[in-house]
Amino acid sequence: MRIAYFCFIIGALAGITGIGLGIYMGASEDHSLSPAHAHLNLLGWVTMTLYGLYHRYAPQSYRWLNWLQVSCAAAGFPIFTAALAYYLATGDVDVIANAWIGALLTLAGMVLFLAVLIRDSGMIAVLMRRSEPQEDIWC
Repeated sequence: MRIAYFCFIIGALAGITGIGLGIYMGASEDHSLSPAHAHLNLLGWVTMTLYGLYHRYAPQSYRWLNWLQVSCAAAGFPIFTAALAYYLATGDVDVIANAWIGALLTLAGMVLFLAVLIRDSGMIAVLMRRSEPQEDIWC
């Protein structure tokens, strides 16, 4: 499967789940899960779709780094939002560790995305050339 479609599928599943949660909250008139709903839509639907749009048109060199980045993000947001929703629904503080794991995976996905962007922009090559001794072009 192409990485972009993987991101789009995960994003769409998150969007459907977020809409379902929103409908549930509206029908029950209980909005206590709204922080989990917001994180699910932002980290799942929006962020994964943006990752997919980038990876759809980006160079596919170093595919392992692209897949590592997307995998961290795709694993992180469901763990984080599920743990947050469970905590908000039950008040069980034992689930906070799971929320931290999901949050750190999500953060790792974003940091790796920055690494992908820097790699793809060619900035590393520019920085490497600047660190090499330059000859005086006027001589």
